[in-house]
Amino acid sequence: MALAVMEAPMPLIRMSDATYKTIASITIGTFRSTGQRQADGTWLVPIEQDTWDRIQAMRLPGETDEDVIQRAIHISLGGRPS
Repeated sequence: MALAVMEAPMPLIRMSDATYKTIASITIGTFRSTGQRQADGTWLVPIEQDTWDRIQAMRLPGETDEDVIQRAIHISLGGRPS
């Protein structure tokens, strides 16, 4: 008899419509939307646990998920300082 494996739910992050659209526009390949748009215009997006862990590791005091993601996008688009 096989046992059913219960997977832990994926963490959810909230982001603005602008951030969600920015991520979609800079995605290499096909962007597959997994987020759910909320009544207030924000998005709830499920993410993998390792991505959640990286966001938490990058978080500065007082930053929201949105702040961390915006900073990561800025770093990614701007490159690293020489």
